[in-house]
Amino acid sequence: MADSYRSQEEWVSKRRLVQFWRRQEGTAIFATCRPLPQHDYPQQQNSIIISCIFREEKNTCYVTSVDAIYLLEALVGNRFTVEEKNRIRRNLEGFRPLTVSKSRPESEEFFKLIMGFPNPKPRNIEKDVKVFPWDILGQALKKIISKYVSIYVAR
Repeated sequence: MADSYRSQEEWVSKRRLVQFWRRQEGTAIFATCRPLPQHDYPQQQNSIIISCIFREEKNTCYVTSVDAIYLLEALVGNRFTVEEKNRIRRNLEGFRPLTVSKSRPESEEFFKLIMGFPNPKPRNIEKDVKVFPWDILGQALKKIISKYVSIYVAR
């Protein structure tokens, strides 16, 4: 929710859906994005859409590791194996994610917020989730794609 305009719906839900498009020229991948109102989501289900989640007590927006990996898969144009996802998670650790858990008093409310979102859900199952500040997403994508894109272009 980086720009100054946020809808009432986004303020109340503490989430902005962000739709991405990818374009590839040779080995270069380009991504563009725009906000998507929640009520427009059902018509966009085959699109690349992730959540930008506002954490009020930190006055910061976050992206979950689940959404970050989903976005990476979509940008690369391939599904990752479990081993590749684990490697990506390890590489993302360098960006110092926060672990959001229902068993941690400092993150319990944020955990409930994340678990309560309707589709598209920014998580897979109801367990601890890692979150990254939204403003490092571009950096993280570049780092991971630079390590993995050559594998997929060659196939």
